[in-house]
Amino acid sequence: MGFNFLTLTKTELTRLIASFILGVIIGATLLNLFVGHQIDQLIYEKEELKSNLKNQTAQLEQLEESLAEERKKIIQKLQVKIETDLDKHITQELKQKIFNLLKSLIGREIDTIDGNLIAETLDGRIIIIEGNEYQLDLLWFMIQPEAIVSFEIKKE
Repeated sequence: MGFNFLTLTKTELTRLIASFILGVIIGATLLNLFVGHQIDQLIYEKEELKSNLKNQTAQLEQLEESLAEERKKIIQKLQVKIETDLDKHITQELKQKIFNLLKSLIGREIDTIDGNLIAETLDGRIIIIEGNEYQLDLLWFMIQPEAIVSFEIKKE
């Protein structure tokens, strides 16, 4: 059988395609036989590592909780949330001014903070930015190690 470029008969073309498909099938089968065990082992190791990670994460959380209970609880972080339709630059400045009012809370023990006093001080307070007055309406205030204060702002 001579192979001339683009001069194959139908039977020669069929044999060529059949040989190619048979080669692909045999190659895939041999690849599966040689690599299948390694893939199975890698999948097993991955699941084992996931399980170990889950167990160690749970242990770490329990240890952190027990350590946190032993220490005095203090405010470590303060987050200011503002609900408003105002310009993002004004909102950013309002957040900064509110944070400056409350930054003295960071580092204080949670048990010593009077939440009612803080709420009464902030609710209805007026802040002036660029000659405009903005009134703070306190929505909620959460006193915890990561304290969160939420306001609604009204332009006066």
